[in-house]
Amino acid sequence: MNQLKLRTKKWKIYALAAGITLSATLSGCTEGTESEESRVIVEQEAPEITYTLTTVNRGDVVSTSTIRCSYTQYSGEELSFPVSGKMITKVYVKDGEIVTKGTLLAELSGGNREDEIERLEYQIKRNQYLLDQIDEDEYYEISRRWLNKIYNKGWDETGSIEQYQKENEYKKQEYSDSISFDKQQLQQIKNEVKQSKLYAGISGTVEILKDRLEGSTSVRDEAIIKVKDNSERFFATVSLEGKEHLKEGDQLEMKVQTGPGKGTYVVEPYKMSEWTDQMFFTIVEGGEGVVFETGDSGTITIILEERRNVLTVAANAVHFADGRYYVYVLNDSGKREVKWIEIGIRESNFIEITSGLEEGEKVILK
Repeated sequence: MNQLKLRTKKWKIYALAAGITLSATLSGCTEGTESEESRVIVEQEAPEITYTLTTVNRGDVVSTSTIRCSYTQYSGEELSFPVSGKMITKVYVKDGEIVTKGTLLAELSGGNREDEIERLEYQIKRNQYLLDQIDEDEYYEISRRWLNKIYNKGWDETGSIEQYQKENEYKKQEYSDSISFDKQQLQQIKNEVKQSKLYAGISGTVEILKDRLEGSTSVRDEAIIKVKDNSERFFATVSLEGKEHLKEGDQLEMKVQTGPGKGTYVVEPYKMSEWTDQMFFTIVEGGEGVVFETGDSGTITIILEERRNVLTVAANAVHFADGRYYVYVLNDSGKREVKWIEIGIRESNFIEITSGLEEGEKVILK
C-alpha cells in the first residue's frame, strides 16, 4: 500500500476590519459620525489529505463458512433386561468407566445359580453314562448266554434273552427321559441366568442411563446402560449446512473452543452415507493422544467456493451503492473519483474482481 498526500493551493480568507470613530458632545447631541473600513487579506494553507493505496494483484480467493460441531461417539449399544419385575441386585460398573467386550455390567436377582447348573450337568453326565453302560452290558450278557449254550450242554439261558432285552429297554427309556428332563431344566436355568445378567457387547465407555439403578425393578427392554465405542470418536454438526460442498477425503480445519482438547485440528467427512440430519467429521491430523469429552464444542470451516490466480483487491477497499460495487481511485489530477467494478467470490480479506480493474492498478484503501 502507498500513501499519497495532496496539498491544495493556498486560499484566501477575507476578513473585514472596521474601525469606527465616534465623537459625541456632553449634551448628548451628535453632529456627525465618522467611520473607516479596511479589508485585511489572510493567507492559510488547506489541511493535507492522506490516502492509503492498495494494489490490484493476482491471487487465490477462498469463500468459506463455519458451522458449529460437538464431540460425540458414533456407535454404541444400549442394554436392557428382557424381563420385568425382578430386582437389579448389583451394578458392577460406574458412569464413565471404560470396559472391554464381555464385561459383566449388572445383574438381576436369581442370576447366581451356578450350584443348580453344576448339579444338573453332573446328573446328565451320570445318566448318560448309565444309559451307554446298559447297551454295553447287554451285548456281553447275550454273548455269554450263547456261549454257555454252545459249550455247556444242559445249561441253556438263551430263552430268557428276549425278556432280558425288554427289561433293559425299560431302563434305557427311564434314563433317556431323565436326561431329557434335566437338559430342559438346565437350559431353562441358563436362559434365566442369561436374562439376569448384562454383558458389554463391545469395548467402550459406560454411560448409566437410569438414576439409582441398583435396587430398582427391571422393566423389559428398558435401556438402562449404554456402552459407547471409543474407537469411533468424531465431531457432529448441528445441521447439514454446506453438505453440497463436501466430498469424501476433503480435509478441513476445525477449532475446538472448549474442553481439555481445546485447539486446532484437521478433519475429514466421516460416514457420509449416513448423514441424515447432521454431518460427521473425524480427526486426521493433530488428535494423537488428545482426550475429548462428550459435548466439547468447536467450529468447522467449510470451503464453499475458491478461485485460483484471479484479480483480487482488499475487501475493505470495495464499496456498494445503488446495487453496484465500486472503488475509489485517483485521477490524473490527483483527485478522488469513483470507479465501478464487478466482483466474483469474496472472503474476509480479499474479493475477486471480474471486471473494472486491471492488475497493478492502485485503488484507495482509506
